[in-house]
Amino acid sequence: MKFIYYLVYALPIVMTLYIIPMSISFSRTFDTIEIKALLTKDDFTSTSLNFQKTTLTFGDENKICPDNNCFYEFENTSFDDGFGAENSKFLSGTLKIEDKTNSEGNFPVYKFYKLSGLFNLTNQKENITTGEKVLIYQGNLLFDTGNEMFTPSKLEYQSQIKLYDTQKKLELIGTPLIIIH
Repeated sequence: MKFIYYLVYALPIVMTLYIIPMSISFSRTFDTIEIKALLTKDDFTSTSLNFQKTTLTFGDENKICPDNNCFYEFENTSFDDGFGAENSKFLSGTLKIEDKTNSEGNFPVYKFYKLSGLFNLTNQKENITTGEKVLIYQGNLLFDTGNEMFTPSKLEYQSQIKLYDTQKKLELIGTPLIIIH
């Protein structure tokens, strides 16, 4: 009787603990994104931080720049207070990036991705000697190229942002969350 009990109740638990995590780990992709930016305060809004010098790195299998060698530019991109939501920030702007697949010789083609994401403050580190603060935010960064009515195209990355307060430096690392074509 105990054998049947273990078979009926324990086997599903063992399968859940071992088989499901294995299938999840084998289905992971190497599609990642990393953004590093120096920020400056906006002249009009004291809480708005604008992207200045940036580096953008993509992992293997990335849909935006598969060979990780594309010309890019962030346009009107900022990290602002989250519309009255306490302890949150909103990242918004546009990423202009070379589309190497459709470029020809001296005529590069560019794609424009609308960026948006709400990030909530989850942690804060502080160096007690220097006073340097690192604010850690979690959220999803959405890259949208489509016209919802005709050609929807979205890439969404579950992301962590580290904001180095006194240096006005931002580091974002993201992994794909949802891909809708």
